[in-house]
Amino acid sequence: MPKQPKPRQPTARRNPNGEGSIYQRSSDGRWVGGAYVLTTDGTRKRKFVYGATWEEAHAKLIELKAKSQRGIPVPDRAWKLADYLPYWLSAYVTDLKPTTARGYESAVRLHLIPALGTKRLDGLQVQHVKAFMDDFRRKCLCCTNGLDKIRPADRRCCSVGRCCQRYPSARQIQFVHAVLRNALQHAMREELVSRNVAKLVRVPAPRYKVGKGLSVDQVRKILAASAGHRLHALYVVAATMGLRRGELVGLRWSDVDLDEGTLRVQQTVQRVAGKLHVLDAKTEDSEAVLPLPEVTWLALLEHQERQQNERATLAEVWEDHDLVFPSERGTPMEPTNLSRSFARLREGAGLPGVRLHDLRHTVVSLLMELGVPPHVVQAIARHADVKVTLKVYAHANLDAMRQALGKLDGRLS
Repeated sequence: MPKQPKPRQPTARRNPNGEGSIYQRSSDGRWVGGAYVLTTDGTRKRKFVYGATWEEAHAKLIELKAKSQRGIPVPDRAWKLADYLPYWLSAYVTDLKPTTARGYESAVRLHLIPALGTKRLDGLQVQHVKAFMDDFRRKCLCCTNGLDKIRPADRRCCSVGRCCQRYPSARQIQFVHAVLRNALQHAMREELVSRNVAKLVRVPAPRYKVGKGLSVDQVRKILAASAGHRLHALYVVAATMGLRRGELVGLRWSDVDLDEGTLRVQQTVQRVAGKLHVLDAKTEDSEAVLPLPEVTWLALLEHQERQQNERATLAEVWEDHDLVFPSERGTPMEPTNLSRSFARLREGAGLPGVRLHDLRHTVVSLLMELGVPPHVVQAIARHADVKVTLKVYAHANLDAMRQALGKLDGRLS
């Protein structure tokens, strides 16, 4: 009889290259799936997924490979938010203005890292962000940040067990959320995450208060009270040109052309983190050339002569910075010192509730009442959007609305 061939033994089936593999870890019984996929550094590396069951690990492995096949790279390192957020600050926020950069840094240091720092960047979920925002709304900032520790003992509250319940405002909630959203958007551009989960969490929009502006009589009282003061011309410029506080302090003589009767706003002065910063104007619109009204031109002409005498008197200590409204030594004036000066001025004028910024709103309101087209008023105020111009005017023009609605009396009575 011919010899019968032995039955062939089945061999273990190997997965094709690139399919990956799944095995059970002996240490804890969890299932591990691994495959070579595209990473953010441009190379293919073996990455792993984990699950309590074979099915869970298999589903995650399929998703991992599908992203790689669609050209979506996997992060080449497991970032945690505590590591990524400082990296983002150093790579991105340094290009922002000092006030904005300091606000971002404070939000990261005081709120985001303490609450979310242990979370993996690629594992951050919508529910994590929502839970963080809900907790943030309910926490006392004084308790959390120890704001009262530097106060005298008799003025302390939270640090001695008396919570002052200083909860974050709607603006603070929106700002912290915006910082996280911007950081995750940057991570998306670097292909470290596939979606921005912070965008899927809604926060209430704050309602901003808009100053009402002043009446013509109130402006006259302010200018009358400042007559003879070394900063009288500053208040004239504020009341007729609508410059912001930092723009007034940063205005240079090289930006003023008294022969042509024009003014250009090119820089602003701000104090941030204990340092005085001279920065470019707020926007490109802020750098527009503005014609000077006659009253402003005369005030600046007189102010220039006064400053020349002041410089000659203080020649030994004067530091020339070409500023129109410097300190008494020629150096950039502290913005807070200007606010203090105006506070004394408004008390003398009998207008204790008036702010310096209200003079800017007054310019907008008066021009609109005189029938100047909104786009022209926008150019003078240097607003980025005409909606801001109209919002200021609508808030300030209560008398005009009352007069318009009063016309109904004649028709309905």
